[in-house]
Amino acid sequence: MESAWRVIDCINVEGQLRYERGRMVVCARDKEPVEIPLAQTAVLLLGLRANISTALLSRLAQEGVSVLVCDWKGVPVGALDSWGATPSRVVIRHWAQVEMTVPRQKNAWKRIVKAKIRGQARCLEMCGRPRGGALLQMSHHVRTGDVSNVEGMAAREYWQNLFTPEEEFSRQPGSGIGKNALLDYGYAILRGFVIRAILAAGLDPTFGVNHHNRSNYFCLADDLIEPYRPVVDCCVAQMGIFTLDQEAKQRIVEAVNGQYTAGGLTVPSSLNDFAQQYGLYCEGKCDLLRVPVFGENNNEEG
Repeated sequence: MESAWRVIDCINVEGQLRYERGRMVVCARDKEPVEIPLAQTAVLLLGLRANISTALLSRLAQEGVSVLVCDWKGVPVGALDSWGATPSRVVIRHWAQVEMTVPRQKNAWKRIVKAKIRGQARCLEMCGRPRGGALLQMSHHVRTGDVSNVEGMAAREYWQNLFTPEEEFSRQPGSGIGKNALLDYGYAILRGFVIRAILAAGLDPTFGVNHHNRSNYFCLADDLIEPYRPVVDCCVAQMGIFTLDQEAKQRIVEAVNGQYTAGGLTVPSSLNDFAQQYGLYCEGKCDLLRVPVFGENNNEEG
């Protein structure tokens, strides 16, 4: 990742943050103070239990550091950005998003869809369901912008095979019934992680890759979440639970916080890396967007 892009996560810090000689001093309760050079910081994540001095806030603005204020779930609900004459790293990244060409956007969407379908194939395999190989073959036919809607064809094949015939499952988002309710709950939790990763990477969530909707502030989240949905699907398919009770919620939350790649990278860590990778792609610092694939060691290639 870009060495100059450093995210300081103080969401769970209970204590004080103050400014001292070009550094942010984090004084967490019952811990030794930690000094962090502001020149090496791009984003600061603040939780509900940290007290921050106005002197530090002023200096953060002067250094072009974005401050994200998070709720009790760790999801950003507001931001403090610099009004200085020198563009911050976040502003520069926003410009790169706006100026990204349509062909680059369509190529990014192609790679996101391919990774999603490969993840769905892996999910079927992990759940002992058929047709995983068919999905893998379908992933090879995704074209730029997914003009042939291979994503939709793969989805029909996927949902027909993920659950057993006895479960009589039909994917109906928002129905609030049975395993649809469990899936919706899992996606909502996952979306919170995606939003935090996007904002921590200095990306504007309104500028999507494929989603474009004036009433949706988080179009980009609805794009970058796609390869990660199989994490929730796999968890729900393996549970013998059909109601959204406390046990089901706990198991879903554990899955969304759990392992994503075969190499052991967790979902939140993978999302943070992926959002940074997308930021670099927007800025033209990499030619191909490398998209993580559920249950695999490697990113989506080709």
